[in-house]
Amino acid sequence: MKPTPPFFPFRGQTLLILLAAGLNLSRPTAIAAAPVQPSGEAPAVIRLEAETGRRTGSVVVASNGAGGSGAGYVTGFLGDADRVTLTFTARAGFYDLAIRYRAPVKGFLFEVNGLACSGKFADSQGAFTEQRFGKVELREGENTLAIHGGWTHYEIDRVDLTPVAALPALHKPASTLCDPHSTQAARALMAYLADQYGEHTLSGTIEGPDVDYVREVTGQSPAIIASDMLDITTAPIRYDGVVPGQTEQMIERARQGHILSYCWHWRSPSGLLDKTIVHPDGSKEEARWYMGFYTRATTFDLEAALAHPEGTDYALLMTDIDMVAGELRKLASRGIPVLWRPLHEAEGGWFWWGAKGPKPFVQFWRLLYDRLTRVDGLHNLIWVYTGTANPDWYPGDDVVDIIGIDEYPADVRDPLSATWDNIQARFSGRKLVALSEFGGAPDLVNARRLGVTWSYFASWNKDLGPLKMDRPALKRIYNDPRVINLGDLPKDRWSPTAEEAAQ
Repeated sequence: MKPTPPFFPFRGQTLLILLAAGLNLSRPTAIAAAPVQPSGEAPAVIRLEAETGRRTGSVVVASNGAGGSGAGYVTGFLGDADRVTLTFTARAGFYDLAIRYRAPVKGFLFEVNGLACSGKFADSQGAFTEQRFGKVELREGENTLAIHGGWTHYEIDRVDLTPVAALPALHKPASTLCDPHSTQAARALMAYLADQYGEHTLSGTIEGPDVDYVREVTGQSPAIIASDMLDITTAPIRYDGVVPGQTEQMIERARQGHILSYCWHWRSPSGLLDKTIVHPDGSKEEARWYMGFYTRATTFDLEAALAHPEGTDYALLMTDIDMVAGELRKLASRGIPVLWRPLHEAEGGWFWWGAKGPKPFVQFWRLLYDRLTRVDGLHNLIWVYTGTANPDWYPGDDVVDIIGIDEYPADVRDPLSATWDNIQARFSGRKLVALSEFGGAPDLVNARRLGVTWSYFASWNKDLGPLKMDRPALKRIYNDPRVINLGDLPKDRWSPTAEEAAQ
């Protein structure tokens, strides 16, 4: 999970796909997409100069002398109330959205006819540059597009909307797992996920009260139950003792037929600050031991630990890995496959395993893979890498099975088209893509209209999970005929028998 909104630690609840029928999974399979434009003459590219829009708050037009096209550009995005709104007419259909801007790395929001979508500008290196932000749907006649909010302090020159004649085909990857010694159950689960990819999306949420809430509101149980190895390593045991029964609770979920997913908010094995940080301006920031997965809460140096395999910190890393392996072995011995999502969101730098950059992270991922598969003998794992399409951070196809994306959009209806397009540009036909964390429950119907078809989703918990949703909307999502819930899963394909679960 990302550091904003904040993570609140908890016990006993923690985080986050099998045999294909009638498909040749030895090579990628293309799923044809339907045209999205009406028949007749194709609409032209729509170019919107930002300075022609309605400006509110502090937004003003600046001189063309600094490089803007048209009569200039707009600047003055200093707070949430500062925005530019462009009103225009269009033919109904789907369009690629591109924005010409100037900014360092900046998050922002754009609204198309009231639907807020999240975007992030790449560093433009001090000059105006253009960046694509996925697909949007326009209606016949008058439309509005507004840009505002986010991290502010960016400049907007223009917006281009290019009509899309048809959505690109989705290419299914093969179901082969990266671990050549994978268990039959893990292979069956992955084959099932590959078979459903592009056709159906599996539902998921975190173990605990949110599972009961989903059932109460929707009448359905999530296909996937997600948990976390948060409490079972050296640091939490040192500070808080042993918390028994968590893995056994997940074994019971598997016996009920749920697919299991695990992440690992790994509290660093040494260097925990366990204090309140007081900044020079008097503001305070909590860095207690239970927040020890955050970079700000520990002095642990992954790069230094990896550079000294004879050292204490390296030994502590191996101890923690082996402790987690002990819990995963309880699942393996009962024939239970696991969607295994360690070292997530490293690129953000807010977790210590990503704080030193991509090179130590990739080394660490590959070390973790080797330790759990070769040394600890765990072959029930489906390896889920949570990150973007940035090749510097990617551990490699030989140690990754699924690409996971974590998103907490301002509007749960955001189809995340830009995120999907970017990840498909790199991994289409190679890896399944899943929404491994989501703040709420995603509007899958809206996403599918733009060609966004996640393998599965896993809602976060509490006020960033199903509780965040309007109850009728949550019910619609879970009862969508293209959503797979617990009752829709095939029986006895990878689930343990009662005898196995009782071991």
